[in-house]
Amino acid sequence: MAPRSQTRNDQMRAESRTRLLDASRRLFASQGYFACKVGDIARGAGMSQGNVYWYFASKEEILQAILAEGFGAIEVMTAEVAGAPGAAREKLDLLLTLTIDLYREHADFTRILGTLMGHGGQELVASLGFDMREIGGRYHANLARVLEQARREGAVADIEPNLLVLFYFSLFNGLLITYPDRWPHLDPAMIRQLVLRMLGPAKT
Repeated sequence: MAPRSQTRNDQMRAESRTRLLDASRRLFASQGYFACKVGDIARGAGMSQGNVYWYFASKEEILQAILAEGFGAIEVMTAEVAGAPGAAREKLDLLLTLTIDLYREHADFTRILGTLMGHGGQELVASLGFDMREIGGRYHANLARVLEQARREGAVADIEPNLLVLFYFSLFNGLLITYPDRWPHLDPAMIRQLVLRMLGPAKT
């Protein structure tokens, strides 16, 4: 049998790392980060505990990778909406579509972050290398730009955009953290309708 190519070896390592992160996300979200053991992660990924340490030096390093991925996804999404051309209502439609998709894809991240905030708040997250004020400030600013345009064009109520951003994220985070089992079954069209109503009626 011919030896595997370097390309194939790299692909297998990437697949194993992804499997570890997927298992960790599920377990951290369901059991809690602090209750989950490295052995649990290994079993969930279908590999030995020693293999876990081949890819990550510690459970904390796995958590850092999950947080980096989740924070990055939110920032990319909000930057895409803020930079999109078109009228405010078009941007709001894009924002809602991308937000619902993102929260469905990263539901475990939101639950993990909520648990960490409950244990130690921003200080705990900062000890992992993430400044919540700086990170949140960037995607907050992206959405504030969108909602300020929406306010000018009468697509939302005449309310300070920064306050609207707070309510916007609070709604999605609250759904995922409070109703994790029901969230995946909600009709996206219904969510869109409720969020637009929350943002306020358009000016007439």
